[in-house]
Order: sequence, then C-alpha cells, then structure tokens
Amino acid sequence: MERFIDSALQRKPLQLVRKQAHLSDEPPSRYTALSILEATTSGEGTGDPIEHPHDGINNRDTEGTQQAEAPIRHMSLFDLVCFGVGCTIGSGVFVLAGVAANQHAGPSTCIAYLIAGAISALSGLPYAELAGAFPVDGSTYSYAYITLGEIWAVMSSMCQTLEYGVVAAAVARAWGNKFIDYVNEGSSNDEGEASSWGEIFEAPGISFVNPMASLIALACTLVLLCGVQESKFATNAISSIKVLLICFMIVGGFLLASPIIPQDDPNNPRPATFSNWNPFVPPEFGAEGVADASAILFFAFLGFDQICNLSGEAKNPVKDVPRAVVATLLIDGVIYMLAALSLTAMMPYTEISPVSGFPRAFGANGWVWAEKLTALGEIITLPLVVLTSMKSQVTLFFSMSMDHVMPKFFSILSFTPPPCIRCIAPKEEKVGNLIYNLYFCGTTIVILALLVPFQYLDDLVSAGALFLFSMTDCCVLQLRYKCPSESFLGTPEQIDDRSVFSIAAVRREMSLGRIMIMLNIFSFASGLCFVYIRLTPLKYALSAVFALLTLLVTVYISRNCKENNSTRFALEGDGYGIGRRRFRTPMVPYLPALGIFSNWFMMAHLGWVGITMLLGYLFVGVVLYGSFCSGKSLVNSSTSLFTGLGSSSKNEDLHEALLLDSEEPSSRSSGSLNIS
Repeated sequence: MERFIDSALQRKPLQLVRKQAHLSDEPPSRYTALSILEATTSGEGTGDPIEHPHDGINNRDTEGTQQAEAPIRHMSLFDLVCFGVGCTIGSGVFVLAGVAANQHAGPSTCIAYLIAGAISALSGLPYAELAGAFPVDGSTYSYAYITLGEIWAVMSSMCQTLEYGVVAAAVARAWGNKFIDYVNEGSSNDEGEASSWGEIFEAPGISFVNPMASLIALACTLVLLCGVQESKFATNAISSIKVLLICFMIVGGFLLASPIIPQDDPNNPRPATFSNWNPFVPPEFGAEGVADASAILFFAFLGFDQICNLSGEAKNPVKDVPRAVVATLLIDGVIYMLAALSLTAMMPYTEISPVSGFPRAFGANGWVWAEKLTALGEIITLPLVVLTSMKSQVTLFFSMSMDHVMPKFFSILSFTPPPCIRCIAPKEEKVGNLIYNLYFCGTTIVILALLVPFQYLDDLVSAGALFLFSMTDCCVLQLRYKCPSESFLGTPEQIDDRSVFSIAAVRREMSLGRIMIMLNIFSFASGLCFVYIRLTPLKYALSAVFALLTLLVTVYISRNCKENNSTRFALEGDGYGIGRRRFRTPMVPYLPALGIFSNWFMMAHLGWVGITMLLGYLFVGVVLYGSFCSGKSLVNSSTSLFTGLGSSSKNEDLHEALLLDSEEPSSRSSGSLNIS
C-alpha cells in the first residue's frame, strides 16, 4: 500500500516535461517546426535537399519504424482551429438547437447558448493557460500528472477516453442511423411510404448491430492511416465545408424570415417571420427553461480540449494552442447563437422538430432543395467528429506510452504507409504516423460502433467530461499557487537523490490539495441540494449555504495562498524565442473556482445513474492501475533520471523551468538534460 500511495502521488518533474517537449534539446529535434507541404532546399541555391530532421535522431528499422521519438511539430494555428471547430460544431446545430428551442427555451435559446458558452469558457481559459505552460501531448492527463499526481493523471486519461474513443463510436452509430433514415426517406414512393431499400444497410434480425457505423469508423481509421498530412487536409477541408454549410443555414433562415424573399402564395404565407421571436422568453418555460437549455447546450461545446491534446504537434504551441482554444470557443458561440436565432425565426418554436430542426424548417417554408442539402450536409460532415476524436484518442495513448503508463506499443512510429493503404498513399511519411496505435484504437472503435448501443452511456460520458473540466481548473489553481520548482520537486535545500520520489515531500505540499477537495465537495453538495431536496425553502437555503462556503474557500485561497506569477519559459535554442510571454487565465482563483462550481452543479443534474457509473468506472480503473501499472511509469521506475547531474546544475535547471515576471533568462545556455 505504501508503494502504491508513493507512486500514485508522484508528480512528473519539470525536467522530464521540458525533455519531452524538447525545450532544451540541441537541434535537430523531433519537434522542429517545418513545412510538410513544400520541398525544403538549401539556402545556397544548389537545390540539394536539406537533411530531414528525423534523419539525424531516429533509428529506423527495415520497416520504417522506430520507438523513441514522436511526430514533429507540423500544425499551424489554422490547422488547430479547424481541428477544434471540427470537434465541436455538429450536433449542437443539427440536433440540440431544435431540442432546446422546442422543449426548453423557445427563441431565448440564443441566451442559453450564451450561458453555456460562458460556462465552457470557465474551463476553456484554464486549458489555454496550461497548454501554453506545458506544450506537450496529453491535455488534462499531462497537466494532472505535472500538478496533481500520477493517480489523478490516470483518472483523467480514463475520462478523456470516454470523451474521445467512446464518443467516436457513439457518433459513428448516430451517423449510421441518420444514413439509413436519409436513404429510406430519399427512396420513399409516391404515396410517401418509405421503401425497404435502406434495409440492405441494416443487420437482419439483430437490432443492436449497426453495420454502417462500423463502416464509417473504419473509413476514418483508413484516413488516419494514410498519413498525418492527408488526415490534416481532410480535417481542414471537411471543417471548412461544415462552417460554410451552417453559414448557409443561418443566412437562409434570416432571408426566409425577412421581406427580401417574396411570398410564393400571399394567401398562404410561409411560417418564417421575425414575429416568431415574440415572446422571446416563452412564459411556459421562463428563466428555469433557459437554465435547463443551457445545461443541455453546454455539451455542444465539448471538444475544444482536444486542441490541447495536440500541443505536441503544434509548430508554436506556447502561442498558437491558447489562441486556437479561445478562437474555437468564440467561433462556436457566435455560430450557435446565430443558428438559434435563425431557426426560431423560420418556424414558431412549438413546431420546430427536435430531431431534425433545420431541414424540416426549410421544408415547411417551401425550400425543399435546401432541406435536402442540409440533410445531406449533415451526413457528409458528421464523420469529422469521429475522425478528430479517434485522432485525439491515439495521441492520448501515445502520451501515456511515452510516460510508460501504457505499453511501448502505443508510441511506435512508422514512416512508411501500412500495406492496407499503400496503393492509396504510397509516399513515405515525413512526420511519422502511429500506425500500430491506430490499429488498436481503430479496431476497438469499429467494434464498439458495430455492437454497443450507447443510449445508457450518455450520462457517463457527460459526467466524465465535467469531472475532467473540474480537474483542469484544479490544475490551474495548483500551478498558480505553488511555485512549480518547489511544489513538484522540493525546495533547493531539500533536493537530494531521493526527494523527487519521496512521499514525505508530497505530504508537506498537501495543504492546498485539501483546500481544493473542500472546494469540490462544497460545489457538488450545492448542486445535490438544489436537485434532490423537494422542499423549496430548504432546497434554496442549503444550496446557498454550500455556494457561500465555496466562495469562502476561494477567498481563502486568494488571501492566504502565495501566488506564483511565472509567465514565461526560459526557451533558449528551441526555436520559440527567449522569454516569450504566455497566456494567463484572468481572475484567478475566482474564475477557475466558478468553473469547478458550475461543473459539479451540472453533474448533479445528470442524475445518480451517470454519477454512479462514473464512480464505478473510475474505481475499476484505479484498481487495475494499482494492480498492474503502479510504480512502472517513467517517473517512478527510472530513478536514474537525474543521475549525472550535479546538485548545482540540477538546481539551476529547476529555477529556469519557469521565470518570474521580474526575471530574465540567464546568458548561459540551458543545454540538454540528457534524460534517457
């Protein structure tokens, strides 16, 4: 048990973080930014190609694989934004907008989107700060490993697997059902009765088997196997098509409601009119309906955190990843609000379809061609969510494999296309592709999409995402209110050969951890009281009491915990510039604390089924980790990580991991830490 606790609370040292991000390696580096779209030639005009960065640092075998390195940085800001928009925008427009407008908020759905976007930003801004502070793969898994400990990182990875892999399979099944419905609707006879032509895409006599879902998951796997460049091009192209389609839907709705488009039959006017916005907040719904709609629409913003999962592949992660996160949230919020206004202008909210809002609205207004185009566009663009989620799952497993939390199998790179797609993409891979990782993740997701119905797992995925966001907010608080060089590795006076791995050093730093546990418990208790206490005065009283306790804990952190104001990395010789300022979350600790409160409050609304399933899921994962993986990670097993470094050199590296506002990078070279 002592060994388990020692391993579980161990945090990833900043030396290892810098090594994995190649912040102190001599070039060439696996993370050297380069263009993979153009042939690079020497600057002397000779036309001779420059040696590829991989050629100097990778040891490839005859099959073009290696086990020690990672894909080089190749994603620009535009690529990251396209990836983020592709992850998030989808069902939030095609499905949830109709559900919220018809059943909860009416025209005030746009306000619900605004509230949901603001709540998402409470966790989105901490994600942006952490991505700039630690530009490595893994997202919350890596941030929790650095700030909270290995056991929290493992739980984070389990919740991320729900958000990435399980969601990919669930969306694939949803696409399969929509495809069959679209085929049946398109093949209906003159009397409007659906023909049985679409039955050829179904499994005869087996209701839970979804062949089309497995086919689209397999297609996304093959796209990723074609190569990093090809999958990035597909993501950018489909994401752009999706945004253009939604812009068409928004503009078309406003045009139908305006007098610009004349009425086809003055005696039978179309239902689209701006008077459908009156009343803007339907009295049968009221403010409570808007709040309920916000809780539903919050999940339309899920996916922005996947951008942080790709920090290890961004050309300039310190700057571009935070910008991509903020830009994705802004783009999503604007599109969602305009889409809600457009939909509720096309039809009275009582007549909006909760299943297919925009297509049915276009059809009711006589634009049958727009109805078919919108339905077809959803069929074409929805698989992008499967593609991006599968990519994120592969990257997460790669990051865990680099830490030895998962087998090495998941971090093996290949620079030659696999045999199954060699006829499609015969060129050698420049960036490096995790094809064996893709084989495993793709096969698993294909099987899940084929056989597993997900109607009982929606609450589990939602609870996992909210738990993940709360943990990210806690990571920011831990980062801001403890000096990383002291919180993670002990003070300079305490550093010795064992202090990095000593549980005593961790226990001395648990005071802020206990405070954050109280912060989370009080937030959850407030939500539970509000949801489950039936006596109205007692419900509001207890909810307010626990909310006040949450505020008092936050004020205590602000007044009594010393803040670490580090804002810049000491980046010498790594291609990012020296002393570059990075993004910082405003209003800390109040904004992250409000995010924690909002996440737990919404989790209480999910019901006991989802919460119990999440607790059971995490318990099983922790037991398996303690039984088979505890003590085997890179941090816990490699006690020789810091051997060969003198104490003075070690202390200097610790202090230069993060610089204070008043400090400047020293003139000496940071050098390589030579961590094997």
